[in-house]
Amino acid sequence: MKKSNLIILVSAMVLLSVIIWIFQAGFTGKMAEIIQFGVVFLVISFGFYIGFVRLKSEKRGEPAEDELSKRMMQKATSLSYFISLYMWLVMLYLSEETSIEGHTLIAAGIIAMAVSFAACWLFIKWRGIKDE
Repeated sequence: MKKSNLIILVSAMVLLSVIIWIFQAGFTGKMAEIIQFGVVFLVISFGFYIGFVRLKSEKRGEPAEDELSKRMMQKATSLSYFISLYMWLVMLYLSEETSIEGHTLIAAGIIAMAVSFAACWLFIKWRGIKDE
């Protein structure tokens, strides 16, 4: 199976799982739930975007990953990692200062890491890579 089809398939399965989760758990419309589902849908839409861009590139006969896209991914992942280190420090501080449960903070941290990577990737894609 092509990599772009696999990305689209996984994104669709996660979207279906989230929709089933919403209907099974009951959506109350609280602000915390809206933010959670908004972030999850943002990550899912990022997966669909990557899959469709790769699918379009494959139809044009372009390679799935060239040197520029690999370098952009490397820059985005390193920046995202740097941001996530400080984000986890904030999470540690919040775990001591608030009464939020540990598993909730860990789940929020994982989602924040995914959003951080998506934001870094978009930033690098729009800004471009300057020669060093």
